[in-house]
This record gives sequence, C-alpha cells and structure tokens, in this order.
Amino acid sequence: MSTDPTRTPLVIAGVDGSDDGIRAARYAAGQAEELDADLLILHAVDDAAVAGAWGVVYDPTALQQAGQVVVDDARAQAIDAGADESRTQGQVVLGNPAAVLADRSRQADVIVVGRRAASGLERMFVGSTSVAVAGMSACPVIVISRASTPDPVGGKHQLAVAIGRQTTGTAALRYGFEEASRQKAELIVVTVAPPLPAGAAGGYQLTHDAKEHFIADNQGHIDTFVDPLKAEFPDVKVTTTVLLGQAVDELVRLSESVDLLVVGMKRHPILGWTAGGVIRGVMAHSRSPLAIVH
Repeated sequence: MSTDPTRTPLVIAGVDGSDDGIRAARYAAGQAEELDADLLILHAVDDAAVAGAWGVVYDPTALQQAGQVVVDDARAQAIDAGADESRTQGQVVLGNPAAVLADRSRQADVIVVGRRAASGLERMFVGSTSVAVAGMSACPVIVISRASTPDPVGGKHQLAVAIGRQTTGTAALRYGFEEASRQKAELIVVTVAPPLPAGAAGGYQLTHDAKEHFIADNQGHIDTFVDPLKAEFPDVKVTTTVLLGQAVDELVRLSESVDLLVVGMKRHPILGWTAGGVIRGVMAHSRSPLAIVH
C-alpha cells in the first residue's frame, strides 16, 4: 500500500462478470466513499485465454470488447451504489488477474474481489485466484460473496478482528481499529483456542480453575496487542474475548454477527505470503465480508 500522503486514495474492485464481481463493485463503492478515494473497476483477461492450450488463438480485440461490457456494467452498479461517477473509472487489461492486481495494489488502499467467479473465458476469481490475490497484494484485500452478503453492510455496527495464538504483529488489528473508527462501530477482538490446551489428556474435562487459567492466559495474549491501540483510538469501543473451539467454525459463526471480519496472513519463510487452512476455510464460508491483511 502506498504511503505517499500527497496522493489521492484509491480503491480497486476486481470484476469478472459474475454476481460476486458485481457485489465486489458495489461494496467497493462504499469503501471509496468511506476513504474519500477514487474507484477503479478492473477486469483482467488472462493471457492463457488469448492462446489456448490446444493452439486456438483468440482475438484479443473481441476479448477486450467483452471485458469492456463487464467493466461498464460493474461501473454502473458501483455508481448506483453511491460511487462518485466523476471519480469512478473502468479498465480492461491483459494479464494474469492475480498478478495484475498484485501490481496495482502498490498504489491502492484496498482491493475488493468476489469469492466466486464466472465461467468461461471471462473467468477471473475462482477460489484459488482469490487466495492468490490476497497472498500477493501489498494492501488489504476484502473478499465478498453475493450469496452471503447480497445487501449493503453496516447495519450491525460491529467489526471483528481475529488474533492467532502465534500473532506477533498488529497490522490486522490496526486495520480493524481504523475501520471501526471510520465506521463508528464497535470492535470485537477475539482469539480462538482449542477446547483443551496442547498436551492435555484427551477425554478429560478441564477443572474449572484450570479452564479459567487457560482462558486468562489467552486473554492476556489479546490484551498485549489491544491495549496500546485502545489508547491510540479512544473513540473505538472494544470488546475482547476468547472463543473455545475449532478456528474455522468459531470465526464463521462470529462472521454472522458482524459487518466485517478481519484476519491477518502470516509470511511463509520460503513461499512468501500464503493462506493457511484457517484463512481458506473462513474465505469459503464467511457470512460477512472478509478483510485479509498482511
């Protein structure tokens, strides 16, 4: 994400002609208004579609024209959702969609993509591509589903940030505080711990005191990161809690009661940014928009 304070903020919506792409464009309109940002509706035609595996060569002009129809429709939807027409542009580019968005993300404040994709040559954001966009982006990525959140969000006035047990940074948490401050929403900060701590004998219930100690230990982990940001964002009402259970199940359940769920993505020492099983599971099933922050 650009750190130049003199530039105009930018929100990018990746679209592909699918219902989820349209939902991404409409949600991005709200993000652009919130950030007082320009909005770019972007459709990428994969290079593989121009020269197919069977030697079939497609006319790039025809693909450009088809892509322009996708962009024009999504732009109209974004303007209908409240985007400033004079600050909302559309563009069709040739290239791998995830790579294109990763490149553009260096100048963007947030990228919004759909969870599912259209079929055929216009296909852009299948699940694996959404994961790749989130993994390569230099700015936060919001993944949204038309089926899960067909209507404008914001009515719950609550956002949530999940902190993992191995969390060492505060990027996702800071993003959650910033969003809560802008949206005048309550922030819920959670960590998900297994029902039994590592090394506990399976089949035996923790004693009440042991369970309370286990929860307190996890609560202390949250407070270590939350307390400094509480002082920095005194306008944000914060609730912290420890959830006991399986991470994907608990976070998906939490997503039903919030307007946005924020998770952090850790950097793999060899592969770079990668989405683990928890993030993939939440991406697939979240009932709210999901923000992924490095």
